[in-house]
Amino acid sequence: MKIRTKTLCTLLILLLAFALGADYYDDVQDLSGTQLLYGLRDLISSNTYSSYNGAKDFLYQELDNDNGQVTCIYTGEVYNINSDYNGQSNPNTEHTYAQSWFNPATGVKKADLHHLFVCTMQVNSSRGNLPFGNVASTAASNVYYSYTPLQSYRGYDNWQHTVFQVNPEYRGNTARAILYFHTRYGDSLVQGGVNMLDTMIEWHYSDPPDAAELTRNTALQGFQTNRNPFVDHPEYVNRIWHPEISNEDESIAAMPTLRIDNVYPNPFHSKVNIALDAKAGDSINATVYNLKGEKIYHQELGAGQRQLSWDGRSSDGKQMPAGVYFIRFSTADSQVSSKLLLIR
Repeated sequence: MKIRTKTLCTLLILLLAFALGADYYDDVQDLSGTQLLYGLRDLISSNTYSSYNGAKDFLYQELDNDNGQVTCIYTGEVYNINSDYNGQSNPNTEHTYAQSWFNPATGVKKADLHHLFVCTMQVNSSRGNLPFGNVASTAASNVYYSYTPLQSYRGYDNWQHTVFQVNPEYRGNTARAILYFHTRYGDSLVQGGVNMLDTMIEWHYSDPPDAAELTRNTALQGFQTNRNPFVDHPEYVNRIWHPEISNEDESIAAMPTLRIDNVYPNPFHSKVNIALDAKAGDSINATVYNLKGEKIYHQELGAGQRQLSWDGRSSDGKQMPAGVYFIRFSTADSQVSSKLLLIR
Protein backbone atom coordinates (compact mmCIF):
# COMPACT_ATOMS: atom_id res chain seq x y z
CA MET A 1 0.00 0.00 0.00
CA LYS A 2 1.34 3.43 -0.96
CA ILE A 3 1.99 6.04 1.73
CA ARG A 4 0.64 9.45 0.70
CA THR A 5 0.81 11.63 3.78
CA LYS A 6 1.06 15.36 3.20
CA THR A 7 4.06 15.53 5.55
CA LEU A 8 6.14 13.16 3.44
CA CYS A 9 5.03 14.84 0.21
CA THR A 10 5.96 18.28 1.51
CA LEU A 11 9.35 17.04 2.76
CA LEU A 12 10.11 15.44 -0.61
CA ILE A 13 9.22 18.62 -2.46
CA LEU A 14 11.42 20.75 -0.21
CA LEU A 15 14.36 18.36 -0.61
CA LEU A 16 13.97 18.33 -4.39
CA ALA A 17 13.75 22.10 -4.55
CA PHE A 18 16.93 22.43 -2.51
CA ALA A 19 18.91 19.72 -4.27
CA LEU A 20 17.82 20.30 -7.86
CA GLY A 21 16.39 23.76 -8.22
CA ALA A 22 18.82 26.10 -6.50
CA ASP A 23 20.81 27.00 -9.62
CA TYR A 24 18.45 25.63 -12.26
CA TYR A 25 18.20 28.90 -14.22
CA ASP A 26 21.76 30.22 -13.80
CA ASP A 27 22.65 29.71 -17.47
CA VAL A 28 19.73 31.78 -18.80
CA GLN A 29 19.45 34.58 -16.24
CA ASP A 30 21.07 37.20 -18.51
CA LEU A 31 19.26 36.23 -21.72
CA SER A 32 16.19 37.74 -23.41
CA GLY A 33 14.20 37.41 -26.63
CA THR A 34 14.88 34.38 -28.80
CA GLN A 35 18.13 33.71 -26.94
CA LEU A 36 16.12 33.15 -23.76
CA LEU A 37 13.56 31.03 -25.62
CA TYR A 38 16.21 28.71 -27.02
CA GLY A 39 18.20 28.78 -23.79
CA LEU A 40 15.13 27.58 -21.89
CA ARG A 41 14.44 24.95 -24.54
CA ASP A 42 17.91 23.52 -24.00
CA LEU A 43 17.46 23.69 -20.24
CA ILE A 44 14.07 21.96 -19.99
CA SER A 45 14.60 19.32 -22.70
CA SER A 46 15.83 16.73 -20.21
CA ASN A 47 12.50 14.90 -19.94
CA THR A 48 12.38 11.57 -21.76
CA TYR A 49 9.54 9.83 -19.90
CA SER A 50 7.12 8.38 -22.46
CA SER A 51 4.72 6.07 -20.60
CA TYR A 52 1.28 7.67 -20.83
CA ASN A 53 -0.22 5.13 -18.42
CA GLY A 54 2.58 5.78 -15.96
CA ALA A 55 2.04 9.53 -16.28
CA LYS A 56 -1.67 9.14 -15.59
CA ASP A 57 -0.97 6.97 -12.55
CA PHE A 58 1.22 9.72 -11.13
CA LEU A 59 -1.28 12.46 -12.08
CA TYR A 60 -4.23 10.84 -10.31
CA GLN A 61 -2.55 9.06 -7.44
CA GLU A 62 0.13 11.58 -6.49
CA LEU A 63 0.42 14.87 -8.36
CA ASP A 64 -3.15 16.21 -8.25
CA ASN A 65 -4.51 13.90 -5.57
CA ASP A 66 -5.68 15.68 -2.42
CA ASN A 67 -6.63 13.02 0.13
CA GLY A 68 -8.36 10.84 -2.45
CA GLN A 69 -9.92 13.71 -4.41
CA VAL A 70 -9.07 15.28 -7.77
CA THR A 71 -10.45 18.45 -9.35
CA CYS A 72 -11.46 19.30 -12.93
CA ILE A 73 -9.35 22.18 -14.25
CA TYR A 74 -12.22 23.62 -16.32
CA THR A 75 -15.20 23.32 -13.96
CA GLY A 76 -13.78 22.88 -10.46
CA GLU A 77 -15.83 19.70 -10.02
CA VAL A 78 -14.32 17.47 -7.32
CA TYR A 79 -14.19 13.68 -7.74
CA ASN A 80 -13.55 11.00 -5.14
CA ILE A 81 -11.30 8.35 -6.66
CA ASN A 82 -9.93 5.02 -5.45
CA SER A 83 -6.29 3.97 -5.08
CA ASP A 84 -5.94 2.47 -8.57
CA TYR A 85 -7.86 5.04 -10.64
CA ASN A 86 -5.91 6.67 -13.48
CA GLY A 87 -8.48 8.45 -15.64
CA GLN A 88 -10.03 5.45 -17.34
CA SER A 89 -13.59 6.84 -17.19
CA ASN A 90 -14.83 10.11 -15.67
CA PRO A 91 -12.86 12.24 -14.96
CA ASN A 92 -10.25 11.70 -17.64
CA THR A 93 -7.07 13.44 -18.76
CA GLU A 94 -6.90 16.73 -20.67
CA HIS A 95 -3.99 17.55 -22.96
CA THR A 96 -4.08 21.34 -22.88
CA TYR A 97 -1.85 21.30 -25.95
CA ALA A 98 -4.11 19.03 -27.99
CA GLN A 99 -2.62 15.78 -29.29
CA SER A 100 -3.80 16.53 -32.84
CA TRP A 101 -1.50 19.60 -32.75
CA PHE A 102 1.64 17.55 -32.06
CA ASN A 103 4.21 18.03 -34.82
CA PRO A 104 5.60 15.43 -34.80
CA ALA A 105 3.65 13.22 -32.42
CA THR A 106 5.80 11.51 -29.78
CA GLY A 107 5.21 9.50 -26.64
CA VAL A 108 7.19 12.04 -24.62
CA LYS A 109 4.80 14.83 -25.61
CA LYS A 110 1.76 12.71 -24.83
CA ALA A 111 3.11 11.80 -21.38
CA ASP A 112 4.46 15.25 -20.46
CA LEU A 113 2.62 16.08 -17.24
CA HIS A 114 3.35 19.79 -17.44
CA HIS A 115 0.38 20.07 -19.83
CA LEU A 116 -1.82 17.24 -18.49
CA PHE A 117 -4.69 17.95 -16.08
CA VAL A 118 -7.73 16.24 -14.60
CA CYS A 119 -10.88 17.06 -16.57
CA THR A 120 -14.56 16.15 -16.61
CA MET A 121 -15.08 13.80 -19.57
CA GLN A 122 -17.89 15.79 -21.19
CA VAL A 123 -15.97 19.06 -21.01
CA ASN A 124 -12.82 17.41 -22.32
CA SER A 125 -14.79 16.17 -25.32
CA SER A 126 -16.46 19.56 -25.89
CA ARG A 127 -13.15 21.40 -25.81
CA GLY A 128 -11.64 18.81 -28.17
CA ASN A 129 -8.77 20.48 -30.03
CA LEU A 130 -10.21 24.00 -29.98
CA PRO A 131 -7.69 26.80 -29.52
CA PHE A 132 -7.84 28.78 -26.31
CA GLY A 133 -9.18 32.32 -26.53
CA ASN A 134 -11.64 34.87 -25.19
CA VAL A 135 -15.23 34.43 -26.36
CA ALA A 136 -16.92 37.55 -27.73
CA SER A 137 -20.13 36.86 -25.83
CA THR A 138 -20.48 34.64 -22.78
CA ALA A 139 -24.25 34.83 -23.12
CA ALA A 140 -24.07 33.33 -26.62
CA SER A 141 -21.55 30.62 -25.66
CA ASN A 142 -21.83 27.16 -24.13
CA VAL A 143 -20.96 27.33 -20.45
CA TYR A 144 -19.29 24.51 -18.51
CA TYR A 145 -19.50 24.37 -14.74
CA SER A 146 -20.48 21.95 -11.99
CA TYR A 147 -22.10 23.72 -9.08
CA THR A 148 -19.06 25.96 -8.58
CA PRO A 149 -18.23 29.55 -9.52
CA LEU A 150 -15.72 28.25 -12.07
CA GLN A 151 -17.21 28.73 -15.51
CA SER A 152 -15.44 27.94 -18.77
CA TYR A 153 -16.94 28.78 -22.16
CA ARG A 154 -17.00 27.42 -25.70
CA GLY A 155 -18.00 29.98 -28.31
CA TYR A 156 -16.96 32.45 -30.99
CA ASP A 157 -14.24 35.04 -30.50
CA ASN A 158 -14.41 38.48 -32.10
CA TRP A 159 -13.22 37.04 -35.43
CA GLN A 160 -15.78 34.22 -35.49
CA HIS A 161 -13.31 31.48 -34.61
CA THR A 162 -14.61 28.86 -32.19
CA VAL A 163 -12.44 29.03 -29.05
CA PHE A 164 -12.41 27.70 -25.49
CA GLN A 165 -12.19 30.21 -22.65
CA VAL A 166 -10.90 28.83 -19.36
CA ASN A 167 -12.33 29.96 -16.02
CA PRO A 168 -10.29 32.71 -14.26
CA GLU A 169 -8.95 30.47 -11.49
CA TYR A 170 -7.11 28.09 -13.85
CA ARG A 171 -6.60 30.48 -16.77
CA GLY A 172 -2.98 31.17 -15.86
CA ASN A 173 -2.23 27.47 -15.26
CA THR A 174 -3.49 26.70 -18.76
CA ALA A 175 -1.53 29.54 -20.35
CA ARG A 176 1.71 28.52 -18.67
CA ALA A 177 1.16 24.92 -19.79
CA ILE A 178 0.74 26.07 -23.40
CA LEU A 179 3.75 28.41 -23.28
CA TYR A 180 5.81 25.63 -21.70
CA PHE A 181 4.85 23.18 -24.44
CA HIS A 182 5.76 25.65 -27.18
CA THR A 183 9.06 26.45 -25.49
CA ARG A 184 9.96 22.79 -24.82
CA TYR A 185 9.02 21.30 -28.21
CA GLY A 186 8.71 24.23 -30.64
CA ASP A 187 5.18 23.24 -31.72
CA SER A 188 3.07 26.09 -33.06
CA LEU A 189 0.84 28.43 -31.04
CA VAL A 190 -1.30 29.04 -34.15
CA GLN A 191 -4.13 26.49 -34.16
CA GLY A 192 -7.60 26.54 -35.71
CA GLY A 193 -6.81 29.84 -37.38
CA VAL A 194 -6.07 31.43 -33.99
CA ASN A 195 -2.70 32.73 -32.79
CA MET A 196 -2.96 32.00 -29.08
CA LEU A 197 0.18 33.90 -28.00
CA ASP A 198 -1.34 37.24 -26.99
CA THR A 199 -4.19 35.56 -25.12
CA MET A 200 -1.78 33.23 -23.32
CA ILE A 201 0.33 36.22 -22.24
CA GLU A 202 -2.80 38.02 -21.03
CA TRP A 203 -4.04 34.97 -19.09
CA HIS A 204 -0.57 34.36 -17.64
CA TYR A 205 -0.43 37.78 -16.04
CA SER A 206 -4.09 37.98 -15.06
CA ASP A 207 -3.74 34.73 -13.03
CA PRO A 208 -0.14 34.51 -11.72
CA PRO A 209 1.40 31.34 -10.29
CA ASP A 210 0.42 30.45 -6.73
CA ALA A 211 1.95 28.18 -4.10
CA ALA A 212 0.06 25.12 -5.36
CA GLU A 213 1.44 25.60 -8.87
CA LEU A 214 4.99 25.97 -7.55
CA THR A 215 4.57 22.80 -5.50
CA ARG A 216 3.27 20.96 -8.57
CA ASN A 217 6.25 22.20 -10.60
CA THR A 218 8.74 20.80 -8.11
CA ALA A 219 6.91 17.48 -7.88
CA LEU A 220 7.07 17.22 -11.67
CA GLN A 221 10.78 17.91 -11.66
CA GLY A 222 11.18 14.95 -9.34
CA PHE A 223 9.10 12.76 -11.66
CA GLN A 224 10.24 13.77 -15.16
CA THR A 225 13.38 15.87 -14.39
CA ASN A 226 12.33 19.25 -15.86
CA ARG A 227 10.44 22.33 -14.72
CA ASN A 228 8.01 24.83 -16.26
CA PRO A 229 10.10 28.03 -16.27
CA PHE A 230 7.08 30.33 -16.47
CA VAL A 231 5.84 29.09 -13.11
CA ASP A 232 9.17 29.85 -11.45
CA HIS A 233 9.89 33.06 -13.36
CA PRO A 234 6.68 34.72 -14.66
CA GLU A 235 8.79 37.62 -15.95
CA TYR A 236 10.38 35.31 -18.55
CA VAL A 237 7.20 35.63 -20.64
CA ASN A 238 7.84 39.29 -21.38
CA ARG A 239 11.58 38.79 -21.58
CA ILE A 240 10.98 36.40 -24.48
CA TRP A 241 8.04 37.95 -26.34
CA HIS A 242 8.27 41.62 -25.26
CA PRO A 243 11.95 42.17 -24.45
CA GLU A 244 11.58 45.93 -24.94
CA ILE A 245 9.68 46.10 -21.63
CA SER A 246 11.92 46.64 -18.62
CA ASN A 247 12.04 44.00 -15.91
CA GLU A 248 10.59 46.40 -13.36
CA ASP A 249 7.51 47.09 -15.47
CA GLU A 250 6.88 43.61 -16.86
CA SER A 251 3.92 42.50 -14.78
CA ILE A 252 2.17 45.82 -15.20
CA ALA A 253 2.90 46.32 -18.89
CA ALA A 254 1.71 42.86 -19.86
CA MET A 255 -1.78 43.51 -18.62
CA PRO A 256 -3.99 44.96 -21.36
CA THR A 257 -5.06 48.54 -20.66
CA LEU A 258 -8.06 48.26 -23.00
CA ARG A 259 -10.02 45.10 -23.69
CA ILE A 260 -13.34 44.09 -25.23
CA ASP A 261 -15.10 41.89 -22.68
CA ASN A 262 -18.33 41.10 -24.48
CA VAL A 263 -20.06 41.66 -27.84
CA TYR A 264 -23.70 40.59 -27.87
CA PRO A 265 -25.60 39.71 -29.95
CA ASN A 266 -23.26 39.25 -32.86
CA PRO A 267 -24.61 38.85 -35.55
CA PHE A 268 -27.21 41.50 -34.59
CA HIS A 269 -30.41 42.82 -36.08
CA SER A 270 -31.39 46.03 -34.32
CA LYS A 271 -28.70 46.69 -31.70
CA VAL A 272 -25.32 45.33 -30.59
CA ASN A 273 -23.99 45.85 -27.06
CA ILE A 274 -20.26 45.99 -26.37
CA ALA A 275 -18.74 45.89 -22.88
CA LEU A 276 -15.21 47.17 -22.30
CA ASP A 277 -12.51 46.98 -19.67
CA ALA A 278 -10.14 49.96 -19.43
CA LYS A 279 -8.00 51.81 -16.92
CA ALA A 280 -9.90 54.05 -14.53
CA GLY A 281 -10.07 57.59 -15.84
CA ASP A 282 -9.47 56.70 -19.48
CA SER A 283 -11.85 58.20 -22.03
CA ILE A 284 -12.46 55.94 -25.02
CA ASN A 285 -13.12 56.79 -28.67
CA ALA A 286 -15.41 54.36 -30.50
CA THR A 287 -15.46 54.35 -34.31
CA VAL A 288 -17.35 52.09 -36.71
CA TYR A 289 -16.00 51.45 -40.23
CA ASN A 290 -17.49 49.66 -43.22
CA LEU A 291 -15.54 47.19 -45.37
CA LYS A 292 -14.21 50.06 -47.52
CA GLY A 293 -12.58 51.57 -44.46
CA GLU A 294 -15.01 54.50 -44.43
CA LYS A 295 -15.85 55.95 -41.02
CA ILE A 296 -19.61 55.78 -40.55
CA TYR A 297 -20.11 56.27 -36.81
CA HIS A 298 -18.17 57.84 -33.96
CA GLN A 299 -18.82 58.26 -30.25
CA GLU A 300 -16.65 59.27 -27.33
CA LEU A 301 -17.18 57.37 -24.09
CA GLY A 302 -16.59 59.29 -20.89
CA ALA A 303 -14.08 58.28 -18.22
CA GLY A 304 -16.62 56.14 -16.38
CA GLN A 305 -18.49 54.76 -19.40
CA ARG A 306 -17.56 51.19 -20.29
CA GLN A 307 -20.43 50.05 -22.50
CA LEU A 308 -21.57 51.06 -25.98
CA SER A 309 -24.73 50.18 -27.86
CA TRP A 310 -24.82 50.67 -31.64
CA ASP A 311 -28.09 50.49 -33.53
CA GLY A 312 -26.65 50.04 -37.03
CA ARG A 313 -26.99 53.70 -37.99
CA SER A 314 -24.43 56.24 -39.12
CA SER A 315 -23.59 59.32 -37.08
CA ASP A 316 -26.20 61.31 -39.04
CA GLY A 317 -28.91 58.72 -38.35
CA LYS A 318 -28.86 56.87 -41.66
CA GLN A 319 -29.68 53.18 -41.42
CA MET A 320 -26.75 51.07 -42.62
CA PRO A 321 -27.27 48.09 -44.94
CA ALA A 322 -26.66 44.52 -43.81
CA GLY A 323 -23.04 43.49 -43.89
CA VAL A 324 -19.74 43.30 -42.03
CA TYR A 325 -18.52 46.29 -40.02
CA PHE A 326 -15.55 46.91 -37.76
CA ILE A 327 -15.61 48.84 -34.53
CA ARG A 328 -12.41 50.26 -33.08
CA PHE A 329 -11.96 51.48 -29.52
CA SER A 330 -8.93 53.59 -28.65
CA THR A 331 -7.42 55.42 -25.71
CA ALA A 332 -4.27 57.50 -25.55
CA ASP A 333 -2.07 54.38 -25.35
CA SER A 334 -4.08 51.39 -26.58
CA GLN A 335 -6.64 50.22 -29.12
CA VAL A 336 -8.75 47.13 -29.81
CA SER A 337 -11.12 46.14 -32.60
CA SER A 338 -14.00 43.77 -33.20
CA LYS A 339 -15.86 42.55 -36.26
CA LEU A 340 -19.65 43.09 -36.28
CA LEU A 341 -22.18 41.40 -38.54
CA LEU A 342 -25.38 43.37 -39.17
CA ILE A 343 -28.33 41.39 -40.57
CA ARG A 344 -31.65 42.75 -41.83
